[in-house]
Amino acid sequence: MDHLPVLIVGAGPTGLMMACELARHGIEFRIIDKKDQPATGSNATWIQARTLEIFDSMGIIDPFLKFGHPCHAINFYDQGKCLANLSLKNINSTFPFILMLPQRDTERFLNEKLEKMKIHVERSLELINIEQINNKVISTIKQPNGNTETITSDWVIACDGANSTIREKCQLSFPGEDIPEQFMVADAKMSSFLPTDEIHVFFNKGTIFPEKATLFAAFPWSPDQYRLNANLYFETPRQTYHEHEVKEMVAERAYGNFTIESVSWISPFWIHGRLVNEMQLNSIFILGDAAHLHSPAGGQGMNTGIQDAYNLAWKLALVIKHKAKPGLLKSFQSERYSVIKNIVDKTNSLTNSVLFDKHFFHELRTFSKTLLKKGQTEKMADELTQLSITYKNSPIIDYDLKPPKHSPKQGERAPNIKMNHSKTLYDYFSDNQHTILIFIGKGKNITENLIKIRENLLMKFSDIAKIIFISNENAEEENVIADKNYHVHDAYHITNTAIYIIRPDNYISYFSEELNVKNIEMFFKKVY
Repeated sequence: MDHLPVLIVGAGPTGLMMACELARHGIEFRIIDKKDQPATGSNATWIQARTLEIFDSMGIIDPFLKFGHPCHAINFYDQGKCLANLSLKNINSTFPFILMLPQRDTERFLNEKLEKMKIHVERSLELINIEQINNKVISTIKQPNGNTETITSDWVIACDGANSTIREKCQLSFPGEDIPEQFMVADAKMSSFLPTDEIHVFFNKGTIFPEKATLFAAFPWSPDQYRLNANLYFETPRQTYHEHEVKEMVAERAYGNFTIESVSWISPFWIHGRLVNEMQLNSIFILGDAAHLHSPAGGQGMNTGIQDAYNLAWKLALVIKHKAKPGLLKSFQSERYSVIKNIVDKTNSLTNSVLFDKHFFHELRTFSKTLLKKGQTEKMADELTQLSITYKNSPIIDYDLKPPKHSPKQGERAPNIKMNHSKTLYDYFSDNQHTILIFIGKGKNITENLIKIRENLLMKFSDIAKIIFISNENAEEENVIADKNYHVHDAYHITNTAIYIIRPDNYISYFSEELNVKNIEMFFKKVY
C-alpha cells in the first residue's frame, strides 16, 4: 500500500495543469488516467488571454504561440449583415487575442512540461472506489490486468471529467439544467474572403421555426482550418451526419462567405449546465468538468478548469509544506464557486436567449449599439478572455484599505505589462511565493529607511514572499525593478509610495499606502 501527499485522478487539461503546478512547487504526487492514451480529438479549442498569461508564467508559452492561431476579434452577423465587431486588441494583457488550438495540443504541451520534470502520467489505471478515513483518502485502483491497487494519500484531486467517478462515489449532487436542443460540431477545411484571424458568428431566423434563431459559428485555427458549431432543428435526435449536410448548412447560414473543401470530423452534442455545490469534501477537491459543465459559448470551459488548478495548487503546496494552516484551502471554494456560477449562468442564459427568446434579434441589435459606447468593447473583451475575473469575498484577501480610484483593487488580477522585448512584469514575480511590491513613488528615491523596511520584511517573510522595490532609479540589484519613465507606476495608477502583495497566482491580496511591517505581519498571520 503506497502513501503519498497527493493523488490526481484524470489527465485532461485540468489534471495536467494541477500536476505541472504541484511539480513546480516541489510536491510529490501521482497522476493517473483510465484512458490508455492522450486525447486525439480537437475538443476544446479556445485558449483565453488569462490562460496564456498563466502558461507564460509557467515557462511553456512558446509552443502554444508557435502552433496556435491568434484571433483578434469576434464578428456578429444578423441575416448575413455584420452588426458588431468585438475587438480584442485593446484588452489589458500582453496577449491581446484568443488563441485557437486543438485540445490535444494543449494536453501535449502540458504533458511535455511534466516529462521534462521526469514525471509521467500513469495510464490505463481506473479509480473504482474512494473513501476518507482518519484524514486520509483511500483510493482503489483497477489495473489493466484486472488486479486492484490501493493508494492512500493526504489529498485527492478529482479531474476525472463530466462523468466523474469520484463525484459519484462521494455522492455529491450535480444540479443544473440541460438545454433541449441538439448541436453539431465539425472540423473543416474552408476558404473565405472574411478575415481569417477573426471569429465569425452568424444568427438567422429559422426556416422551419421562424420564431427561433439558427446559429452558425466559424472559429479559425489556421488560415484554412476551422472549427464549426451550429444548432440543429431535428424533432428526433440524430447521431450521424454527412459532409454534404454540413456544406449545405454553411452555404445557407453563412450567406456564401465560406466554401468547404472537406470535413474531417462531425459530432453531435448537447449542452448541460451543472455545478457541484461543494468543490471540496474534506480532503477531496473537485475541479474542471467534474465540478462544472456549461454552454461552450465564449470558450470558457477548459480555461475555467485550468484556472481551478492554478488557484488550488499554490495553496495546497503551502499547506503540505506546513507554511500555511489547512484553513487556507477553504478559500478555494469561496473564490472559485462564485466565479464558476457566474460563467455557468451567463453562458447558459446566452444560449437559451439565442434559441428560445423571440426578442433575441432585437437584443442582438441593442448589443451591437452597446459596443459602440466608449469602454464597452474593452469591458466585454476583458470578461470574455477571463481577465476581469475577481475574487470579491475571499477570506484570504484584505479589502480594508482602498487603493486610488483607477488603481487595481484587492481581489483583482495584478496588471501585467511589457518591460522590454523579452520580459514582462510577471517575470519579476516569484514563481512559488507571494511578491511584495513596494512602489517608491514618482520623484522619490530608495532611502535607508526603505531598505531597513525591506530587510525587516525579508527577515520575517522570506520563506513565503519575495520583496521588490519599484523605482525609477537605475539599480542593478536583483530585488529592484528599474521603472524607467514610470511605466509600472502608471499601469497601477500609483503616484506616491504604496505596497501591493501579489499572490503566487498573480491576484492582489493586500494594499496599503503605508509601509507598516506590523500590518503586513498581521495580514500574513491571519491568512496563513
